[in-house]
Amino acid sequence: MHTEAQHERSGQKLRTDAPLDHAGKGENFAPTDLLATALGSCFLTVMGITAEENGWELDEIKIEIEKKMTTVGPRMIESLSLLIEMPADLKVDQLKTLQKATKDCPVLRNLNDSIKIKIKWFQAKKKKTLLTFVPTNVFRETPQVTFFDPGVKGSNGSDVVIHHGDALSPPNDDDFEQYYVHYHQTDNNLVLSGSRTFTLLNPEWDEPHHIIFLNQKMGALQIPIGTYHRSVSGREGSMVLNQSVRDNNFDPNQEFIPVSLRDRVDLRRAKAADPVLWILDNGRIRRVAAESLSNVNKNISELNSSDTLKVIHEFLGNL
Repeated sequence: MHTEAQHERSGQKLRTDAPLDHAGKGENFAPTDLLATALGSCFLTVMGITAEENGWELDEIKIEIEKKMTTVGPRMIESLSLLIEMPADLKVDQLKTLQKATKDCPVLRNLNDSIKIKIKWFQAKKKKTLLTFVPTNVFRETPQVTFFDPGVKGSNGSDVVIHHGDALSPPNDDDFEQYYVHYHQTDNNLVLSGSRTFTLLNPEWDEPHHIIFLNQKMGALQIPIGTYHRSVSGREGSMVLNQSVRDNNFDPNQEFIPVSLRDRVDLRRAKAADPVLWILDNGRIRRVAAESLSNVNKNISELNSSDTLKVIHEFLGNL
């Protein structure tokens, strides 16, 4: 029931198996699955070509295809239903242009007269930004001494990260920034000494770009799973305690691999978005929206915290 086809030029191999409902084990694509896949792939290809011709950079497009076989008469594909998820940041005219382009799909032309094809389009919605600071419990203070509990509920892993001087983590990839991202670990970063500036990128958020000027009094910065992050310290260096929450699939060999902006259009676009700044001002965490980094100075000029201003101005001076 198995077949194998090899592409002559590339040598790539494609295997098929008969489906479970037709004397097979369903261990690979069924031949009719390939026909449905060809239609989806053709749609994606013509949209990609159209975007390139217009100079557009496309984020991920997802197509789910439901194949329905006939139940009476000769066995054949009765219908194909396509559910197409387009990127959230597409403009109306771009979306219409890409939808129109799929009508030029040659696979669609060949199937239109023989198979019922249903197409449903929708645009992905940006998720609300999820950014949390876990407060620390200061339970005793004496002159020049503070006692506090750094624990985070549910934490099952901890590490101390020391920056010697103005360290950057992870380091750049030549002229491109690099970021860490965790898929099975939620970070809770608490500054123990010094201060550290975190940059967070998450293309799925409605506000994809955040800069956090983190110090001890702000509590632990919680970085959700799937959020790209990097950090830099001031000239004096810093020490951070990360009380992480790890699931059963956590693997330290897979969770700390830097991701470069070199090959990630979605991350470059997120970084280009106007940042949201998070600061401590007069004992209160404030978020300051900036239309661009060039006018951050104007936006923060109303703040009263001289220490915060010093940190931010120093950071901006190093950009």
